[in-house]
Amino acid sequence: MRSSDHNMNRRKREEGAKTNTTISSRGSGFEALRSPYQIWPVILGLAALILVLVSIAVAATSVAQPAQMPLVINGKLNGDGVPVGWELEAFHNHHQIRLEPLENGRFGIRLVSDGSSFGLYKTVDLDLNEFPILSWKWKVDRLPPAGDIREKSKDDQAAQVYIVFPNKIFKFRSPTIGYIWDSNAPAGTIADGHSVMTPIKVVVLRSGKQRLGEWIQERRNVAQDYQQLFGKNALSKVGRVAIWINTQHTKSTAEATFADLQFLRAN
Repeated sequence: MRSSDHNMNRRKREEGAKTNTTISSRGSGFEALRSPYQIWPVILGLAALILVLVSIAVAATSVAQPAQMPLVINGKLNGDGVPVGWELEAFHNHHQIRLEPLENGRFGIRLVSDGSSFGLYKTVDLDLNEFPILSWKWKVDRLPPAGDIREKSKDDQAAQVYIVFPNKIFKFRSPTIGYIWDSNAPAGTIADGHSVMTPIKVVVLRSGKQRLGEWIQERRNVAQDYQQLFGKNALSKVGRVAIWINTQHTKSTAEATFADLQFLRAN
């Protein structure tokens, strides 16, 4: 009996040792998960994920920003004969508007005035800090012979481009810059617009018959002009761009075409 008891106790001790070994083995498995050899792949995976997320964020913020903001002339007229995307503003007599096909699917807007005063405008919301430059092409085929921005009674021009900076409280007080092709006032002339209420500054870019009937590319730093003409350091947003023609003062006729109006970045 003692020998069998001894053998039984030995077997129990051996089984206990196996059990302890199994438990110890399981414990070492959990410890292995905490070892550097197991953690590094996790760390590297997280780092790779972070790099991917950062790359996506950078790509989203560095998507190529448009170099220009075009004032589209899409070659279609609405039921009132006005280019789609533009609005008509007529002050005197009837208007004559035509679309002129150009190269590469582009279109120009031709305005014809016969003793009339009218224009087209497009509403925009543009920050001059981002897009300070305005460029466009215009072609004058006929000038009002006696037109002269310096005299109110002769204030007729074949081609005019206006930039309006909205006054949120009093719209009629919105500062406005005009770039014109005058018949007689010399190029470089800066004049006040003949308006009692609206602060308008007009810059004569072209004068007389020189280059009549020829497309001319213009480019102006509107931000710089705004600061110089109105004596302000802070820039106001642009709210409207208009093209205009008038001959009602001199009772004459004029004809001009405008194309490729767009705001550009400084660089």
